[in-house]
Amino acid sequence: MTESEAEAIGLPQSKPAPEELIPLLQSADLSSQPVIPATIVYGLSDVTADEFRALAPVWASLPALAKDKVLRALNEASEVMFELNYREIALRCLCDESGLVRATAIELLWADESAETMRKLMDLAETDLDSAVKSSALKNLGRFILLGEYGDIPAELAARAQELTLRAHRDEGQSVEVRRRALEALANSSHGAVNELIHAAYTNGNHELKLGAIFAMGRTCNKMWRNFLLAELENADSECVFEAIRACGQVQLGEAVQRLGEYTLGDDQEIQLMAIWSLGEIGGKRAFEILARLEENVEDAGLANAIDEALDAAGFSLSFAALGLDLDDD
Repeated sequence: MTESEAEAIGLPQSKPAPEELIPLLQSADLSSQPVIPATIVYGLSDVTADEFRALAPVWASLPALAKDKVLRALNEASEVMFELNYREIALRCLCDESGLVRATAIELLWADESAETMRKLMDLAETDLDSAVKSSALKNLGRFILLGEYGDIPAELAARAQELTLRAHRDEGQSVEVRRRALEALANSSHGAVNELIHAAYTNGNHELKLGAIFAMGRTCNKMWRNFLLAELENADSECVFEAIRACGQVQLGEAVQRLGEYTLGDDQEIQLMAIWSLGEIGGKRAFEILARLEENVEDAGLANAIDEALDAAGFSLSFAALGLDLDDD
C-alpha cells in the first residue's frame, strides 16, 4: 500500500510497531468505541508470532466484546484491502475462551486456504462445544471442500471434510444452524448423497433447513433444481427469495432473467444487489440489456458499482457467445 493510499483511508503512513498498539488497546473499552482506531487496524496486519507474544498479555485482558469488535473491524478492512493479513491473530484467537471470539476469528480467515487452517476448522467443527463456533467452522469448510473438487488440496483432507460435514448434517442432535451449514458446505462437493440431502432438507418443513437447501442448490451448479428455484422467486418470504436469487446466478438459470430484472427495481436493497449480481453471472443479451438500462437511471454510488461489475461479467459471457463458444444466451 502506498503512502497516498494509506492516507486516503485514514491509515498511518507507516506500520505501527507492537509497542505502539499496547496503549491504544489499554486506553479504553474498545467495545464502546464507535470505530476501532486505524492504527490498531493497520498495526495488527502481518503481525508475526514474536510480535503477537508482546501483545498477548494486553490482548488477553480485553473483554470478549472488545476482542470481537476489533476482529470484526479487521475483517471489514481485509475485505476492502486484500494486502492486509491478519492470519496470525486469527489463528491465535481460535483458542480464545470466548465462543464469540472464536467464531469471529474463523470469519477473519476467509482468505486462508492452507491445510493448517483447514485442519483447525475441522477440529472446531467436531469438538467445539459452542454451536455458533461449529456453524462458522462448517460454513468455512465449504471453500476447502470446493478446493478438493479441483484437486488443490490433498484428497485425504477433502474426503475427511466431506465425511465430517455429512455426519454433522445427519446428526439430529446438532442444532438446526449446524445442520444447515454442514449441508451448505457439503454441497460444494460431488458426494453422491448431496442431491438427496438437499431435497430432504428442502421438504423437511424447517425454515432454516429450507434456506440451507436453496443455498446448496446453487452450490451444486446443477440446473436440475430449475423448477424449485423459479418457484422460490415467487415466495412471499424474502429470505427464501434472496437465497433463490443467488442460486439462480450460480446455476446460471436463464429462465430467471426476467424475474430477476424485476427484483433489481425493488425496495429491498439486499435483494436488489443480489439480483444485479445474479444477472451478471447468468449473462446473455437480455441480462445485459436489463443491467444497461438500470445503469442509466442509478444515482447511488454503491449500486452503480455493483451494476458495473455485473455488466462486466455479463459482457464477458456475451463476448464468448459472439465467438461461437458454448454459452447459453437465454
